[in-house]
Amino acid sequence: MGISTPSFMKKYFTDEEITKLQKKNALHTGQFNELILIRLTKDYKDYPRGTVFYKGGFIPGYPRIMRVLHLKNGINRYFKDRFYVEEKVDGYNVRITIVNGNPLAFTRGGFICPFTTNRIPDLIDLNFFYKYPGYIINGEVVGPGSPYNTEVIPYIKEDVVFFSFDLFDKSGKNLSAEERYRILEQFKIPHVRKWGPFSISDVDTVREVVLELDRDGREGIVAKPIPDGRPIKYVTLSSCLRDLQATANLITELPAGFYIQRILRAIFFCHEFGISLDDHYLLESAKALYLSPERVLKEVADGGNVRESFQIKIRSKNTTYELMEHLNRSGVSTKLLSIEKTDDYYSSKFHRIYTKGTREIRHRLMGHGFFD
Repeated sequence: MGISTPSFMKKYFTDEEITKLQKKNALHTGQFNELILIRLTKDYKDYPRGTVFYKGGFIPGYPRIMRVLHLKNGINRYFKDRFYVEEKVDGYNVRITIVNGNPLAFTRGGFICPFTTNRIPDLIDLNFFYKYPGYIINGEVVGPGSPYNTEVIPYIKEDVVFFSFDLFDKSGKNLSAEERYRILEQFKIPHVRKWGPFSISDVDTVREVVLELDRDGREGIVAKPIPDGRPIKYVTLSSCLRDLQATANLITELPAGFYIQRILRAIFFCHEFGISLDDHYLLESAKALYLSPERVLKEVADGGNVRESFQIKIRSKNTTYELMEHLNRSGVSTKLLSIEKTDDYYSSKFHRIYTKGTREIRHRLMGHGFFD
């Protein structure tokens, strides 16, 4: 950014801090129409990665949530009093707000997502922002038709759905769970399922909630202390298997730790709940980790690529091209296959192509050696 740093940034950082962040390549400039946006790419002081600054305000980055692998001991360790439990749903994180009259959806990294921004009127009641200007609704976009996730969500069949789980006021403060429930209910903003409030002595009831979610093929929970404090997250056994099944075709793209973490989560879950990893779970895990990569290897050997297929529904044709540009700026290679008009929407199909994984497989097939 250099000397072009907008003057409004001095409201948040000193000149020395701005210089320090520039040297770390932590401030990125973007633009939406005439609006200048400064995106923070690293955590700094009270501002999480993904915080976005603009003339007139800022959009707080969504803070990371601590994970526990032992539910009961995690609750007893980190909570002292009452807490709510909310369902953790498996999609992609967005923050929705209005900036200078424009409804915008920001990804966790602080980018404007063209797809989600285009679909905001389908996801929430925009009248919310007339009563609560400057507020920011945090949530997850889940379901088929996502431009980011290919994992099948069994309880959503046709289109993406938005579930809110946090609410920032215009000062950037994260409202308490009870105040959030009350405000969002006024406008029927969809919300993740919730249970509680609970006390520490109710931990066995919380464990029953988790077992129910596991039986239903749901991802897990986020426990949030009352009135505020540090939340914790915990996932189900079934979600670990679905993660393996959904990503094994990208085994040359993702770090080994991704798969190790899923295996550890499954083992810890079974240990705490006294569950044996049965033949079905073990077989499905092995099939995911071997058969999907085997299929990908054959495709690359035949001249293809490591890729994923997506089909999205949008309100304007141009949004498809904006989404392709957004993904390409994020380092993702794409191939647009088709755009078709369907009633009041456009249906677009595209491939997400993984060049690194493709190249690695081709090198191995050609006999190139490597050190491990």
